Amino acid sequence: MSARRNRAPIGLGLALSLVALALAAMSSSAEATYAGPVGRIAFSDYTTGQLYAVNPDGSGRRQLTRGKPGSVAESASWSPNGRRLIYAFAPTPQTPARIWTINSGGGHAHRLATDAVGFRDLVPSYGPNGRVIVFARCQPGDGVCAIWRMRGDGSHKRALTKYRTGTNETVDFDPQISPSGSQVAFTRFYAGGVQSRVYVMGIDGSHPRPVTPAALEADAPDWSPSGKLIAFGTNSQRVGSSVFTIRPNGSGLARVTPDRYPQNAIGPVFSPRGDRIVFSDDRRYSDYCCLDLFSVGLDGKGERGIPLGEGGGIVNAAWGSAPLLGR
Repeated sequence: MSARRNRAPIGLGLALSLVALALAAMSSSAEATYAGPVGRIAFSDYTTGQLYAVNPDGSGRRQLTRGKPGSVAESASWSPNGRRLIYAFAPTPQTPARIWTINSGGGHAHRLATDAVGFRDLVPSYGPNGRVIVFARCQPGDGVCAIWRMRGDGSHKRALTKYRTGTNETVDFDPQISPSGSQVAFTRFYAGGVQSRVYVMGIDGSHPRPVTPAALEADAPDWSPSGKLIAFGTNSQRVGSSVFTIRPNGSGLARVTPDRYPQNAIGPVFSPRGDRIVFSDDRRYSDYCCLDLFSVGLDGKGERGIPLGEGGGIVNAAWGSAPLLGR
């Protein structure tokens, strides 16, 4: 069984169960946030299958990718200097996703890396110097996923975690390199009977260890620019998701967004200054059809919506240092 596809499309009782599965299919990817000036926010819209970028106040919205109908571009990650993004792109529903790159204004899109036939390469994320990329490589069909790394030019790929199937099946997803470049945070699904937890391991794949409580069913980690905190979502396979932070050693657990069950706050990402978190939220939609973008202070105060219009499927936010438009 593969990981939830980035909370992008690739009631109570039964109705809520179906909603939970839909949210699980839109798991937010990990996008590293590195220190720098507050720039633009990139995101995926699962109603169009395209990538966009916007100023933090909702102005200056620009479509970045222009794939043909049926294509899906998702899970963008800014380069540390804000000049480029990497993302997963599938040109048709039948074509496995590959890692592509595009400049900050939406030009010069091209495939970054050579591929393994049938495998899906998803949720790419830059390291702090832009010379290393981590991503999830998933086995053909609906196979399990493992964490891989490669150089910034797409060369020298190697696995950091193993593919585990059978009675010990796990799915490793959402990788992200720490600001120091020494560790990787990621989501591990199903290990030890737990739906999901955030793990941290060495940049070489050594000593993976869970850092979030099993009961929270955590996913989609994002390092703060200082490296002192990890933001994550909860209830990865159920409704009622919220945003929390925790230290990389598993201490200092703190709630950021309130419990709005059965509505959901997903995919938290730090600002480049580390003082706010942006996330997707379906609170305005009782039928869970859509997701809007919000931001909030680390203490849960100062929450505000980012106006992008209603009815969108805004997921996979990535907050970078690309210059604001119209300023």
